[in-house]
Amino acid sequence: MSNAQISSSFPREPKLEFLKQITKDLSEREVGHGPFGVVYKGILQNGQVVAVKKLVPTSGVHDRRFQNEVANLQILEHRNIVKLLGSCYHTERKLVEKNGRHILSDVQEKFLYYEYLSNGSLENYIYDELSGLDWNMRFKIILGICNGLHFLHEERSEAIVHLNLKPSNIMLGDNMVPKITDFGLSRLFGEEQTRILTQNVVGWIGYIAPEYHYRGEISVKSDIFSLGVLILEIVTGLRRDLNSRDISSKLLIDRVSKNWTKKSHVESKYPSLEQQDLLQVNRCIELGLNCVETDPKRRPDAGSIIGKLRGLNHEASIHRIMENKLQLTNEFPREPKLQYVEQITGNFSNECEIGRGSFGIVYKGTLQSGEVVAVKRLLAVSQTNQDENFKNEVCSLIDINHRNIVKLIGYCYEIQRKLVESHGRYIFADTRERILCYEYLPRGSLDKYLYGAFDELNWNTSFKIIQGICQGLQFLHELQRPIIHMDLKPGNILLDDNLMPKIADFGLSRIFGEEQTRTLTSNVVGSRGYMAPEYYYRGEVSIKSDIFSLGILIIEIVTGLKVDSSTEDLSSKNLINTVNKSWTKMPQIASNYPTLEANCLQQVKRCIDVGLHCVRTNPTERPSVGEIIGRLDGRSTYPSNRYSG
Repeated sequence: MSNAQISSSFPREPKLEFLKQITKDLSEREVGHGPFGVVYKGILQNGQVVAVKKLVPTSGVHDRRFQNEVANLQILEHRNIVKLLGSCYHTERKLVEKNGRHILSDVQEKFLYYEYLSNGSLENYIYDELSGLDWNMRFKIILGICNGLHFLHEERSEAIVHLNLKPSNIMLGDNMVPKITDFGLSRLFGEEQTRILTQNVVGWIGYIAPEYHYRGEISVKSDIFSLGVLILEIVTGLRRDLNSRDISSKLLIDRVSKNWTKKSHVESKYPSLEQQDLLQVNRCIELGLNCVETDPKRRPDAGSIIGKLRGLNHEASIHRIMENKLQLTNEFPREPKLQYVEQITGNFSNECEIGRGSFGIVYKGTLQSGEVVAVKRLLAVSQTNQDENFKNEVCSLIDINHRNIVKLIGYCYEIQRKLVESHGRYIFADTRERILCYEYLPRGSLDKYLYGAFDELNWNTSFKIIQGICQGLQFLHELQRPIIHMDLKPGNILLDDNLMPKIADFGLSRIFGEEQTRTLTSNVVGSRGYMAPEYYYRGEVSIKSDIFSLGILIIEIVTGLKVDSSTEDLSSKNLINTVNKSWTKMPQIASNYPTLEANCLQQVKRCIDVGLHCVRTNPTERPSVGEIIGRLDGRSTYPSNRYSG
């Protein structure tokens, strides 16, 4: 029976007598207890079961506030959240003892009732090797918990901080789908009383963020710490020491850091796993340890965690791709001489030219073995301090590997004395040749498929291209030293034989410097329409500059509309207004994609919503790439999709 059916057969605000009746007077059917109260099994007349939580007495929550907060929590719907079905607030005058005397006083009793999940809590499964939880199931549980937490933290106008995330508060539904329970109770009790209640319960020790326990600081990053401990427990099967006062699980974290970061240890604990699954284990350990950083600012948000976990589904193919790249890298010199580069490109002949952009001209280079590379001859620059900067930056870029990033395999930097014209005279001067060599992708760039003669992009392919671009950009943005692309456009998205997108020209803003990059891209027509307004007009540079460009790119891929590069509409306001007018409603989308099924039309709608939020004028209102990836996967929605220019 669905939650809606239960709600229809169960009163929204039942009387106390009714709750006592279905729980056998709150005595015989206890199924759990925690810092906030005791849970009972309630059986309705039709045989349907609900979970009834009797909250601990408190003087801090008044009738009106309790009812308002419960009403807010009741509207929450998510597959990884236990559904709150209703509440009961009962006040009765009773004889109570106070300061050694018995007096008549109003006694308040508060109840919440939820959907009932017969599989119980995660705590019953993760520490027992015989529980039947194989690695695939553990990974799905981790991902589901992250999705639920992301919903509470980031998908509502006001975040809900759980403050008591632990295995016993993760219930397991059909097919072992994890569902977070006890969410929102910090609002019902108040944050200070929540802290007192939870610290007095042994079961919570080990999940408390240090800044919350010692200084009372509360934020969504408090939950991220608890999530980290939870992930480490699920992956390793280790249990924190219940008998110690190790408030923030330092012993568990140290043990995992010492043993589980070693490949040999992971393989010994999961001997039957294939390489792709071992990558998942390692990534979960890495993310778990990131979540339990002492400094809350260094902990990731739930959206970025989900993005990194979902990216692992493709990493088996990454290894095959990397093997091919390594073969090419082994054949191609890391620092080829200029003479060698001239030889493989026909001395930079027009016949070998395959493209040009903001930063230089690209040539096709053919090796003796028949292998092909892409050779980018960078524009000349006037700065004399570029020598060391170029070498340092290229050395850092050449080690970058990702399936959605074009692989840089070599570079050339030579200074030659040549006869050049200057102010009407010919003089000898030092000229610098700066060349980058990349893997070659014969299908070319995305713009040929969006606007050109090629017509291979059905919706499924288009959606995968959008996801791939987002994953590549997330990788660049979340490096220890983030890379801001600053020239993201269809011409800089290359496609491999399987139409997998790869971002090109990444990192060139480092080589040229941000100010010169701005001059170069502003003077190249191809980049008009993709520039964030704060970047073009005020020179402000951040990862949100790329997010704006990404938004335009997503809109173009989905709608087939093209940025007008011939006007002064530098930030594509006309395009954005057209999309707002003609693409935001489902009937409009269905008329533009008449053959798509409902689930695909929902994907189109999510892409439009995401694109319009990426191009908001205020950079702080644009989402991160991790959030975008989560929203494309359908794990969240936006409260409003209108673009504010």
